[in-house]
Amino acid sequence: YEGTSLNTDGTYTKRYNSKIGYLASTTNNISGIYDMSGGSWEYMMGVMLYSDNQTPCAGRDATYTSGFAGPYCNTSGSATGISLPEKKYYDTYLYGTDDKHYSRRILGDATGEMGPFFQLNNRKQGSWYSDENIFVWTESSWFNRSGNFLHGMGTGIFTTGRFAGSASGESFRIVLAI
Repeated sequence: YEGTSLNTDGTYTKRYNSKIGYLASTTNNISGIYDMSGGSWEYMMGVMLYSDNQTPCAGRDATYTSGFAGPYCNTSGSATGISLPEKKYYDTYLYGTDDKHYSRRILGDATGEMGPFFQLNNRKQGSWYSDENIFVWTESSWFNRSGNFLHGMGTGIFTTGRFAGSASGESFRIVLAI
């Protein structure tokens, strides 16, 4: 079969530079982007504001905190820590008590462009590649991107998720938006 190679383990690989391989590209040609799925959760500088809609949340509570100074979103009290960088380096989202209010999304950061949203197999998904999209709320006020193997076909570079703020075995990627 044109563009297919037999691997030593008995599986087949389709070459990227063939007619069938081009279909794996985002642009259906050799110059597109390949492998839009998989990866690891990656943190991004996107955080929900406290109920005053002025101050970014430090995290859910004293157990799940980002390391930045600020109020907890789900309990009383505040975290001590380092100051957040200048506002131009991160996005903030209006306060919300559940993750269903996509009206808080922002055009230009991929939360706004992902709609329309729909529910499939108990997962909230966006229109781009049907990647999973879950919005920040009081329990999990920090955004992350991408996903991991547990999310199956809903995992991709357009996936958004939320996290309580504490560190874990996640990765990060620097994105330059011009």
